Parts: sequence; C-alpha cells; structure tokens
Amino acid sequence: MIKNILFDLGGVIVDLDSSYCIDVFRRLNMPEIAELINPYHPAGMIGELEHGDITFHEACDKMRAVSGREKVTDEQIAEAYNEFLRGIKPWKLRALDDLRRRGIKTYALSNNNPMSMQTVRRMFTADGKTMEDYFDGIYLSYELRILKPSQEIYLRAIELSGMRPEETLFIDDSEVNVNVARDLGFLVYMPRPDEDFSHLFSSLDILDAER
Repeated sequence: MIKNILFDLGGVIVDLDSSYCIDVFRRLNMPEIAELINPYHPAGMIGELEHGDITFHEACDKMRAVSGREKVTDEQIAEAYNEFLRGIKPWKLRALDDLRRRGIKTYALSNNNPMSMQTVRRMFTADGKTMEDYFDGIYLSYELRILKPSQEIYLRAIELSGMRPEETLFIDDSEVNVNVARDLGFLVYMPRPDEDFSHLFSSLDILDAER
C-alpha cells in the first residue's frame, strides 16, 4: 500500500531547460560555467554550493575567478542560473493538493541551493499557497549537506519523515537516483522528459478505498 510519495523537484515538479541557462552564461562571456551546467551531476563550485559547503556569494566568486569575469555581479549570475527553472505546470500543483486531500503524504527530496530555492518557492505561490502547503516534508541537499545519489540522503529523509520505503513511491528523472532508491526498498518511477505522469495517482484509488 502506497502511503507516501517522495518527489524530486527539478525535472519532476519544476520544469527544467538547461539550454536557457547555458545560453545566458555564454552571453555573459562565462563559457567555463556554461560547461558545468548539468541537472543530474552538479560539478565544480555548483556541486559545492548544492552540498552546502559554500555560500552563493562564494560560488559567484569562484565563477568569476574561473572565467576571468570579475565585473559580473552576483545578481547577474543568479539571473543566469535561474533561467534553468522554467516553472511548474498547474496540473502538478493540483495533483499534489489532491494527493494530500486523499491522505497520502507528499515529500520533496532535491539537490538544490539556497539561491534557486528562492525562485522555486515563488513558483508554488500561484494559488496563494506556499511550498509547505504542498509537502509534508522538504529535504534539500544543501541543508542536509548530502547530495543524491548518496544513500545517506535517502536514509536521512526516511529518518526525518518516518516513512517506510516499501510504502513509498519515489519519482525522479535520474536513472542513478531511481536505482539507489530501488536498492533501499522504495517503489520507483522515472518519468520521461515532459511526461504527464498524473496517471500514477489515479491508480492509487483502490489503495485509498482499502485504507
């Protein structure tokens, strides 16, 4: 019986398109940073930022040093990186609402950073709500100081939430992340790019009736 759903954010709830981000960094004459943009494997100072090892300003300083673009501001870098984040389709917010009304607990587990999370949180306010209104728990790499696909971040989410993997569906768009979750006993699903995966939730009706 599925009692919980654990969602990745970027690529699952939040639509991503790295081409926008890469293009802006190139227009800022920072091609070295453009080459580090990867939704699945954060590298260099981006990986350090998402691991919680450095602040956003420190990450910007490293980007400026690597690219030799000392006059590019933190604000310009934030705007460039946030071009990665393309929004949340309304059906996803409705699906989260519906799952919680049906008594299924929803959680988020994401490799992320504090700068991007400011933008992500605003995306959840379309209906006058906050991100916390859609999830029973939000687990972020920079706060936990662990990155997916480390088993440790999944175990920490289990510890903090009390969820049982065998009662939890994990949805992530990275094959390596899905494989680690499966090894830990989670039920898993990896949506295709731009897939409407709401069909997963209608199949939970029988489980609701049996509860």
